[in-house]
Amino acid sequence: MTTISSLSGLTAMDILQMGHNGYTSSQAWVPVQEQDGAEMRFTFRLETLPSPKQKTWHTSETELAELNEVMQQGHSYAAYDNGRLTGFIIAEKRDWNNTLYVAQLTVAASERRKGIGVQLMNTLIAHARPLKVRLLELETQNTNVPAVTFYRKQGFRLSGVHLKLYDPVWCPGEVAFYMTFEL
Repeated sequence: MTTISSLSGLTAMDILQMGHNGYTSSQAWVPVQEQDGAEMRFTFRLETLPSPKQKTWHTSETELAELNEVMQQGHSYAAYDNGRLTGFIIAEKRDWNNTLYVAQLTVAASERRKGIGVQLMNTLIAHARPLKVRLLELETQNTNVPAVTFYRKQGFRLSGVHLKLYDPVWCPGEVAFYMTFEL
């Protein structure tokens, strides 16, 4: 049985014990630029990739320290199954634009598609409402179709795109998707 509780800190071992930290996708949302007279717009086409993209994140000591600092704000949660960490969501309150920024949502590789991400997101949404923030926001990649699909099912909408955020040498074909959930 999964229980959700506040999260105030993580160790490198916590993250390692969760298994593969990343995603695999056989599809990507590809931006298509359209010119209609003086108007320019983007649409996105879901395309099958020639071979599946597998992405793995390695959390450095510096990144872990930054995440632990964000957790001290009190807007982060963990999922446990019989005392074993199975997922977490880390959020940061941003006063300058009155939002909660989802810095990271991770579910253990062996526990994905079991509703843990939904429970963590629902907990964060319930936590955010009395804070009177106007929205939750996050950033993901066009190649992370499983994440985009998950966030859309949770009520997030695409609210921005950054075509040049990622270094094409390290992240070929990746485009930043900014998604928001209005409260």
